[in-house]
Order: sequence, then structure tokens, then C-alpha cells
Amino acid sequence: MADTRRSRNPFVREFPALASRDFSLLFGNSMFSAAANWALLLARGWLVFDLTKSSSAVGLVTFAGMAPFIFAAPVSGVLADRMDRRALSLWSGLIAFAGTVGLAIVTLGGFVEVWHVVVFALLGGIARAVQTPAQQAMIPALVEKDQLLSGMALSSVSVHGSRLAGPLVGGILLEVWGAGSVFVLSAALYLGGAVCLWRMRYRNSAPPGTSRLSVARLLSEMGEGARYIGHDRRVGLVVMLVVFHCALTMAFDSLIPELAHDLGGGGQLYSGLLMGLGAGAITGTVGIAKIPSLARQGNALAVCGALSGLSMLTLGFAPTPALAIAGAVIAGGSQASYMALSATFVQEMTPDVLRGRVMSLYVMLAAGHMAFVNLGMGALADIVGVRVLLVIPGLLWTAVFVAGVFALGDLRQLLRSGTFRTAAPPVPAAIQA
Repeated sequence: MADTRRSRNPFVREFPALASRDFSLLFGNSMFSAAANWALLLARGWLVFDLTKSSSAVGLVTFAGMAPFIFAAPVSGVLADRMDRRALSLWSGLIAFAGTVGLAIVTLGGFVEVWHVVVFALLGGIARAVQTPAQQAMIPALVEKDQLLSGMALSSVSVHGSRLAGPLVGGILLEVWGAGSVFVLSAALYLGGAVCLWRMRYRNSAPPGTSRLSVARLLSEMGEGARYIGHDRRVGLVVMLVVFHCALTMAFDSLIPELAHDLGGGGQLYSGLLMGLGAGAITGTVGIAKIPSLARQGNALAVCGALSGLSMLTLGFAPTPALAIAGAVIAGGSQASYMALSATFVQEMTPDVLRGRVMSLYVMLAAGHMAFVNLGMGALADIVGVRVLLVIPGLLWTAVFVAGVFALGDLRQLLRSGTFRTAAPPVPAAIQA
């Protein structure tokens, strides 16, 4: 293994995972694709809010973009364990590119309607739901074992940190030329991500003895991933906490346009809030990428869990745009870091033969149900206002996290030492390749 500490490249010294050419290209793909997605989120949300003046409509579009993680992600996890993960990710990116081009055409043509935005959001969501498990499952194969946290943190930087780049450029275009120009930018970014994947050397073939995929076999293999999460109590604990974390602290995308409006701002404040989330995510995940020990990783998870609840309260009670942006920075840093650390623990504990399926279920549970929460939040915001829908979930997450610490010995051990009291179980013979 090369000593990355002596590398002439300062980025490799700070982030050893970048020593891998293929991981660097995967990182580039994630940066391009995620920036495209956040720019799309910015423009779609503001366009629909401008057309309807309704948070419910924004929630519907957000739901359409996230709902495919519920039904498409588990299927893609099976495919990621059976076929070339790079090719699967590449074709998904090209589908996202085509859908964004279509959205740009109807918007620039001046005949866009809400249902157009919903349909293209659904198509893009399907593409992302297929691509994400394949991308995540590739990371352990592209980096050394002791560089996995570095790789996962950089992956989180690309996903969450691009909230800064996408809305920064997209916000300027939105103010000057409108939503259609942002959709053109997003299409170009998706194409750049596809080029990165096309240049990768990494290939993985189906495991020996893999049978032809039928509907029955598909359901059986999906079930193997679910059974493993239930079989390994350590994985189940981390995934359960991620579900609560995402539902209570990360499902407020449909509320941001109304929060900006409530604070007396327009598109610029909306962009500023999204950029604050991105800036915090970059700072937080870059910081955890340098954590050297398991104990410190566990300590960091505890801090991020606490700050995730605090950030929601800050956003909910913020009386001025400046304090709301500060809350967004705290939210971005704590939430992105919590998710990166959680994903690292799951990746380390999951055997490669099941990694695609386990990570697809992780993604489905982390992101899929957020579609319904965002839909409900958008509808409720039109009735009770946006503030209470930020404060109450923040309090609930804090209560869940504190109760878990007192009730679960494995969680206390994880937060204290970065390890689990429960030993790693053997992989059941029935789900081994």
C-alpha cells in the first residue's frame, strides 16, 4: 500500500482515498451529479412555488423526486450485486441527463405546467434511486480498508457539499434568466458525471453461479438483504437510527421556500438557505474525514446527533435571515456528518456479496420515506405554518436520540468507543454467494 502521507499532492495527503484513480473519478461523478440534483431541487421548488404559491405543490414535486427510492432502490441493489456497478451507474446518469433536457425544453418553451415538473422529477428520482446503491457499493472496492472513512466522507462531501455549488450558480441563473437556465446547467452537470464514469477502469462481474434473474429470484435476493440487516444487530441499530434521523431532521426540503418567504426574502434567501446547508456539509464532512480513531468516530456521531436536533430548533425559531442561514449551516454540517459516519459503519460491517442489497435498503429507508414526510410537511405548512414543522421534529429527534442512549447498551458503546458491545455474527450460509 502506498504511503499517501508522502504524496506530492496535498489533497491526497489530506484525503488518502483520492490516491485511487478510479475513486477520484467516482468522486467527480458524485460531485457533478449531486450538484445537478441540488440545482434541480432549487429551480423546481422555486418554479412550482412561483406558479402555485403553495407548499403543498412543492411537497408533491419533492415527493415525486424521492418516492422512487422506495420501489427502485431495492431492485437496483440486487442488480448492483449481479452486474457491473459502473455500467449500471453510467446508464442511470444518462437517463437523468435526458430527463433534465426534457424539463429544460418545456420550461424554456414557455409551456411548463406543474404536472410536467412532477413527471420529470419522478424520472430523475428513478435514475438516482438506481444509481446511488451502485455508487455506494463501489467505494470499498476502490479504496484501501483503512481509507474507507475518507472515501465515505468524500462521498458525503460530494452529495451534501454540492448544495453550495449547485444553488450558488443556480441561484444566480434563477434570478437572471429563470428556472429554464438552471435546468440547462443541471443537464450539463449530469453529462460531466457520465464522462467520469465512462473513464473508470473498474469493472465487477456477477458472482460465480449466479442464476438467471426472475421475479421470484429478485424478491428472494431483496429479502436476503433485509434478513441480513435483521440478522446483524449492529447494522440494524445504525439503520434504525438513520430512519429516525432522516424523518425528523432531514425531511424539510418542501418547507424551505415558505421559510424564505416568511422571513421576508425571495429567491436569493432561498438560495442562501440551500447554500448554508451545503457550506455546513462541506465543513462537517471534511472534518470527519480526518478522524483517526474509532473512538473519535463514535464521539463525533454523538455530537452530530445532538446538533442535528439543535439545528432544527435554530431554523424554527430564527427571527432573521442571518440566524436562519446560521441554522442551515449547523443543519448541513451535523446531518451530513451523521449520515457519512453511519454509512461508514454499515459499509464496514457488510460483506461485499451483500453490499449492494444492504446499501440499497439503507438508501431506501434513509431517503424513500422522506418523500412521504416532505409531502405531508408541505401540506401541513399551508395549514399550520412552517415554524412549528421545524421545531417539533427537532424536539422529537432529540428525545429519540437521548432515549436510545439510555436504553441501548450497543448505542452507548458505539458513541463512546466507535465499536459495538455485540460481536459480529457469521454470515448465514443461506445468504452466502
